[in-house]
Amino acid sequence: MAAVLGLTCAAAVFGHAHPGPFPPLALILTAAATAPLLVLWRWPLAALALVVVADATFVVWAQVPWPPTVVAAWLLALAACPLVLPRRPAVVLLIVTEVAVLVAVLVPSSINPRPWDAPITEALAVLLAWGGAESLRSRREVERRRVRVADEMRDLHERAAIARGRAEIARELHDVVAHHVSLIAVRAATAPYQLGETSEATSAAFAEIATEARAALDDLRAVLGVLRTADGQVPQAPQPCLADLSELLQRLRSNGMTVARTERGVPRPLGAAVELCCYRVIQEALTNAARHAPGAPVEVTMDYRDTEIALTITDSGQTVHQALATGGTGFGLIGMRERVAALGGDLAAARLATGFRVEATIPVLTTGRVS
Repeated sequence: MAAVLGLTCAAAVFGHAHPGPFPPLALILTAAATAPLLVLWRWPLAALALVVVADATFVVWAQVPWPPTVVAAWLLALAACPLVLPRRPAVVLLIVTEVAVLVAVLVPSSINPRPWDAPITEALAVLLAWGGAESLRSRREVERRRVRVADEMRDLHERAAIARGRAEIARELHDVVAHHVSLIAVRAATAPYQLGETSEATSAAFAEIATEARAALDDLRAVLGVLRTADGQVPQAPQPCLADLSELLQRLRSNGMTVARTERGVPRPLGAAVELCCYRVIQEALTNAARHAPGAPVEVTMDYRDTEIALTITDSGQTVHQALATGGTGFGLIGMRERVAALGGDLAAARLATGFRVEATIPVLTTGRVS
């Protein structure tokens, strides 16, 4: 703003010191060709249009003194057109300027006594000012599009990761539920034989329970049909539980990772779904620690409470988990949150001064495992 104000004052002094046939008109045009730039950011179209029209008058009517400071303001305004105006009005102002330069070539020398090559210089100056600004605008637009496409791709990847994670969780929970329902069906079918003499109503009730349990299994298999892997196969490996955690930690230690395990409260069997969730959360958190903070010691804490189990996995590595903490490609963290949320729990992850911490609280759905 101070620079534009200086240009205006200098142009006014120049116009006053070089009186032409119409000095008042020269002063008015000088002000109109510079002062509007002071309000460019508030009224860009009106300001630039006034500057361009005033300078077009200078270009055509060369008898009116055209101060160098006004020329500088003119080129500045032309450079601002593609940067601050929509495409159509910016192009219109460019056309107005070039038409003024063309008219200056055609008018009689009594109106425009400047040398014949002056309009050529002016036309080239216009193209240079406009072209430089247009190039900058294009680069900015390309960068905005690149950022927008990157955001859209990241959103798509995140949604795909969530979908894959939910499908995997659903498959694993199916295995857990199917196991218990199968036991119910078997127990209901064999109970009358184990109890010996039973009433007809009791036998009918057991038969109904077995029938409903088998129907529930059929429904589960139907639901699982939409959660198959890409090759149409359903994973058949047994699902891990907390009893398998020692093997996981030992495997990581054999690979050079320092992992300490601490248990608080009274360790006890939990529901199969809860134990599966705990195992996966600890497994994913340790995998992230090995990837983002290799060589850093990791502490795994399991706190058995009355109605919930709390997990804390902390590493003290010097390398900060940038991808996880900034929402980058930390899709494993998304999967952990989905698993914990599916069981009504909460999960939080946070950067430390050096390292990373994952905390999960999962309600205890059952107090023992059916066998």
